[in-house]
Amino acid sequence: MRIMLAFLLAFSVAGCSPAEAGKSVEQSQQAIKTFHGELNAGNFDDIYYGSADEMQDSVDIVGFEELLGAVQKKLGKAGKSEQQSWHVNFANGTTIVTLTMQTTYDKDKATETFVYVKAKDGMKLAGYNIQSRALIVN
Repeated sequence: MRIMLAFLLAFSVAGCSPAEAGKSVEQSQQAIKTFHGELNAGNFDDIYYGSADEMQDSVDIVGFEELLGAVQKKLGKAGKSEQQSWHVNFANGTTIVTLTMQTTYDKDKATETFVYVKAKDGMKLAGYNIQSRALIVN
């Protein structure tokens, strides 16, 4: 029993190394740059169809395009984006990265929260939240 417990503990720790966490955060940061580039270009379909199943299951393409269209219309183009916080979670063999960014858009600043899951071909967007005064009052 002790041997099995030690094996399970070693196996679970091996899956969440600091190096792997750091690499996943870096990949997510790059994915955010790509997201903002696609957003600025109006390529909402590319963002949606490149996202994780969790994202596509939570909203259809029309609703997703409406959201990003409103962001673009009310805030303008995304500019400089600075990381405010990050969190990496390893659950059931899945790496989940949450990054909170302070992004300067043409018309206002916004706090954006991105959730990425690690897939075979890179980090996939699983969740997106944006908060900005301009989204409410404009």
